[in-house]
Amino acid sequence: MKVGKAIKKIEKYLGTEVEHDGGRFWFTYDGYVGSFLVNGHRGDDVMEAEACNWHMRRYDDHSDSMSDYFAGSFRDNLTQLLHSLKAPPCKYNTGQLVRGKQTKRARRYGFAGLTGMVTKETNDSCSVQWIGVRKDTQNSNHISVRDLELVS
Repeated sequence: MKVGKAIKKIEKYLGTEVEHDGGRFWFTYDGYVGSFLVNGHRGDDVMEAEACNWHMRRYDDHSDSMSDYFAGSFRDNLTQLLHSLKAPPCKYNTGQLVRGKQTKRARRYGFAGLTGMVTKETNDSCSVQWIGVRKDTQNSNHISVRDLELVS
């Protein structure tokens, strides 16, 4: 991903400003610091160079070379970094009708093909009240949105 596109995506998704200190681009959000490096920059237009080395750490956590401690963690791409800082909203809203997909996990837990209503949502999972199944006999409280589909 180009540096210019990465900066626009960060500023749009988090609403924070990206700063540059010569070697590393960085930004802060909700007590965390995210940063990335520029790959292949030779003094020409830095916005056209490739961004790499996606890193995040707590604001008050710093690396210590004397004790071999490295603060934070790395992500594979910018989307993973942004979602670890600010989780995307749930795919389904409370009150929507969903059906269990025919996945291996859905068949194992017994909700494949069942229809139900979303009662509570978190970032990537939902609580579903299945139609025709007593609440005390349901196997799983939170079901991954990957195992659900919207009933239209």
